[in-house]
Amino acid sequence: MNILETPRLILRKLNSTDFNDIFEIISDEETCLDDGGFHAYSIKDDKFYSLMNLFLHQRRVGIILKNENKLIGLINLQDADRAVLTYELGFVLNKNYRHQGYAYEAINNLINDYFEKGKVEMFTVSHFPYNKSSENLIKKLGFTYEGIKKNALKHARDGILDLKCYYKEK
Repeated sequence: MNILETPRLILRKLNSTDFNDIFEIISDEETCLDDGGFHAYSIKDDKFYSLMNLFLHQRRVGIILKNENKLIGLINLQDADRAVLTYELGFVLNKNYRHQGYAYEAINNLINDYFEKGKVEMFTVSHFPYNKSSENLIKKLGFTYEGIKKNALKHARDGILDLKCYYKEK
């Protein structure tokens, strides 16, 4: 992935120097439950470092705040099962940096870059029905509501949950 810049952010591939900032994000229980329905990490053990190794080999993008040189969020791009080249978009932001426009700035820039360079034809994204912040961001980014994926995921706190699904085409 090429490095992308916005006025306040740098978007780049993850590296091992990001692990402490990532731990700050995934050691927060509400963040983890809202993001993927899993419990937070409490220590940097073998399980944590195995996850970090996996992150380094996935299509994950770090959201770096320029003025602090700090990773404040992650964007994940996974292959989606569609007839056209599609990435399923995931995102998470450090709770201390939310509601300041960083997620919108980062994701919008990444989507535009991928569309302009022909890297993808469509993005999909989903969220838990209770997560209104994600829903608002997804709508602001111009995604179209696609429907409900019933019984989509087993949530660590809330049991089996649906997902609200959206798409955005080039």
